[in-house]
Amino acid sequence: MEPAGVRRLVEAHYSDVYAYCRRHTESVDEAEDAAQEVFLRFVGAFGRYRDDGRPLAYLLTIARNVCTDSHRRGAMRADELPCDEVLADPSPGPGAADRLSAVRRAVRALPDEAREIVELKFDQGLTAVEIARVTGLSRFAVARRIRSALSDIREALASEEGDA
Repeated sequence: MEPAGVRRLVEAHYSDVYAYCRRHTESVDEAEDAAQEVFLRFVGAFGRYRDDGRPLAYLLTIARNVCTDSHRRGAMRADELPCDEVLADPSPGPGAADRLSAVRRAVRALPDEAREIVELKFDQGLTAVEIARVTGLSRFAVARRIRSALSDIREALASEEGDA
């Protein structure tokens, strides 16, 4: 890949890759290192990449592997999701920040695989087919897991509202 092409790819997808890595790392520095590693691995594996017009799913597959490798080495914790960026603008109305916090708590309570699928769907905007490529599941399994996770989130929110 020519340098200009790599530069365009990084400019187009760095923020999405970084956001994914940030949710799966303990610090900003680790997320930056992981995101950089993703693009280095992409360039190194470019000969195996089949351009389907949307390289984000491929990049997020690499990001998942980078974060998993780092997590195994003990450098990252995938059980924490930073909420600062999400809560930065609670302008939709009164109670929106509290509701968003409740949703984030419900998402954090999901099993790791379900949480990752929900993040890929709603934070990254991937389709079920793209999520299937990232996770190695079938698109039907992805759809089932999304439905199940959303049901779990609804139940957690209803339970929390009942406790309030």
